[in-house]
Amino acid sequence: MNKILEQAQNIKNDIVEYRRTIHENPEVGDTLPKTKAYVINKLREFGYEPTEICESGIVATIEGPKPGKTFLLRADMDALPMEEAPNCDFASKNGAMHSCGHDMHTAMLLGAAKLLKQNQDQIEGTVKLVFQPDEEGFTGAKKMIEA
Repeated sequence: MNKILEQAQNIKNDIVEYRRTIHENPEVGDTLPKTKAYVINKLREFGYEPTEICESGIVATIEGPKPGKTFLLRADMDALPMEEAPNCDFASKNGAMHSCGHDMHTAMLLGAAKLLKQNQDQIEGTVKLVFQPDEEGFTGAKKMIEA
């Protein structure tokens, strides 16, 4: 366990960077082209083969060498249509903002994805990583379940 904690501390700055990038480029609803591209590119960089199962709904799967249960980790990615009062150098400037913390949800799941890939040999079972659009509009989960 100490190894994983050390690895987590080593990627802290990466996770902060993910969050700031997503925070600076908020998108509303289920059409999230920049966020979707960013998440897919990061997952590929880590060694995953992500799939877009509905508009901006992304799933990636990782399996360990031993059989076991399947776990699902989920993050929502959409923002709200409200202006951000800039008080940091990575503030949104497009009239939308991550006021509900979805930028952090996505960044944390990307961090978990990176750690899981680094420790894939220790996984017993399967982990599904789900990046959901349109949580605020109440359609994202339904579309992903239907897909």
